[in-house]
Amino acid sequence: MKKLLRFTILAVLFMVPLYANAGIIGNAELTLYASSPSASVTMPVLGKVNLLLDYDVSLNGGALDEAFCVENAWAPQQGVGTQYTLISIDSGLSNFGLDASKYLAAVAVADYYYTNYEGTASEQVWKAAAQIAIWEIMFDSRFSLSVGSFLTHTTTYNTSAEALWTAVKDSIPASSTGWALAVNPTIEDGQVVNRLDKQNYLVRYNVPVPEPMSLILFGLGLLGLAGFARRFKK
Repeated sequence: MKKLLRFTILAVLFMVPLYANAGIIGNAELTLYASSPSASVTMPVLGKVNLLLDYDVSLNGGALDEAFCVENAWAPQQGVGTQYTLISIDSGLSNFGLDASKYLAAVAVADYYYTNYEGTASEQVWKAAAQIAIWEIMFDSRFSLSVGSFLTHTTTYNTSAEALWTAVKDSIPASSTGWALAVNPTIEDGQVVNRLDKQNYLVRYNVPVPEPMSLILFGLGLLGLAGFARRFKK
């Protein structure tokens, strides 16, 4: 009876779709390409600087894809590969010493931009606005582009950044399958992310997730084996 109970519990667990907390996807060579437009902003640690607002990255020599800076540190050298660790984004980011709510809010902005403006005539303006909105999310406790630890001194993109935030603030996702967090220096499970070395980025990445149907079929198979074993014993 105890063996049957153990089999049943195990089978039920496998029938429930499993969505693991944030974990390390693996290391990748990230090559950064940052370009105009730019804006004058005040960053924590760095102070008032003029920064580029359009980030693209190549992973392991692949095609360029969209990225957003989420760190108040200096960028790696452009056009030169740098080792980063890719981490999936959900509540488990707290295991790496990160505030998961901020990264999930940043993902909401990034995804809204990518879905609605990537490839359009106004792409560049909205990419810049999304980057400003993401910096505001990451570096301030409330969304205000004129007050706080992150300030913008170029008003061109502020209205659009505020519009992006208004569009997503009530529908922040619990996880992301389309974006990963790239961090430098590289880390392993159990380590805390160092947020003051090279810039960290949200990067477009198809994050692998468990396949629910396979888990359900496996669970049903275990239940069948348990029933057969019990009948055979009788």
